[in-house]
Amino acid sequence: MFLPFSLAAHNASLALTVLTALLSGSVWRKRDSLWREPLVWALLALFFWVCVGSIYSLSTWDDALGTNFNKYSKLFFGVFLIAILLNKRAREYAFFAFPVGMFFVLISTYLNIWFEVPWSVTKNQGWGVDHTVFGNYITQNIMMSFFALQGIFFIFTNEIRWRKWFWIIVTGLAIISIMYLSSGRTGYVVLLAGIILYIVFALPKKWSWLGVIAIVLASLVAFSTSSRVQERYELAISETQLIFEQNSRGELPTFSSIGARWYMWMKSLELVQERPILGWGLGSHGIKWCEKAPEPVWCQVGDTTPHNQFIFFAVELGIVGLILFLLLISTLCWAGWQGGKYRPLMMGFIAIFLVDSMVNASLWNAREYNFFILMMCLLYTMIRFKDKNEIN
Repeated sequence: MFLPFSLAAHNASLALTVLTALLSGSVWRKRDSLWREPLVWALLALFFWVCVGSIYSLSTWDDALGTNFNKYSKLFFGVFLIAILLNKRAREYAFFAFPVGMFFVLISTYLNIWFEVPWSVTKNQGWGVDHTVFGNYITQNIMMSFFALQGIFFIFTNEIRWRKWFWIIVTGLAIISIMYLSSGRTGYVVLLAGIILYIVFALPKKWSWLGVIAIVLASLVAFSTSSRVQERYELAISETQLIFEQNSRGELPTFSSIGARWYMWMKSLELVQERPILGWGLGSHGIKWCEKAPEPVWCQVGDTTPHNQFIFFAVELGIVGLILFLLLISTLCWAGWQGGKYRPLMMGFIAIFLVDSMVNASLWNAREYNFFILMMCLLYTMIRFKDKNEIN
């Protein structure tokens, strides 16, 4: 519940929950059930390789090595989350607590149009400008996109009419907030990808493609009516063209949001080619990046992550780390395929996770890795243990 708007409160409450579970012995009692779950092994395998990668790191514990290890330790933390979420009541609480928190963010976003909301990170009133409330617009839009998918889920599954209409309105407001009240291109793409995957797996095959066409048409209408979306799209195209033109001429690229990503991806892939199997070691990306791009502006912008989780793992943990990350994603797909009524939601979540991982360090950025690891464990347990009240 705290995750969307308070990372500190989320971490404190989650740590307290896990500590309580450990002290009560419930995690130990559930060990047999845990060892049978592929997601547990996928999380542990990736975290094990993170530990191995720390051995041959070029960095130090006081620098990027310690930072990255602490961030990826949430993979190990995920095993304890699964143990806690084996309890049906815990799953139900978590599943409904997140939309409660996001509903607060949504209301704050719209209040921000007319009033200066004290807890909002943006203070600019008016329609069509960025109204990010917490964190940054990328993380808020990622979580708002999944909130919209939850809204669609509630529309499909609720039989009470007033509840259906409530979620129709809330889902519409969530989508509008991403399209018209945010600066982020990532939000537009993850929202579209998530909804398309949801529709494909929610509707019968003969209707799903009609649904996808309807979503694409609705997206085109939204694009034509949102000057902010058009501006961000045109800027992305021009920045992409410029970076490739400058790179072909051997010039130092001009810094820009999309251009920086393309440049970081190209240079980081060169690092992968130089040491493909094991990578350069956990926390080593920044050191090797600044050797590839020694200019101060580029060294500073790319010394933490290459803004792509797949490339990030490949640089630091090699092809082995990349394969283990793909194994984690495959495990989620396997669970989603047998998800019953939760299948569309899980597949939509996976789409959001994949798209964000292509343009950001999804398991490195604080709010993002907290959201993704918590939600993948929650959805996985809801699918795998949907007919079980408690695992002792």
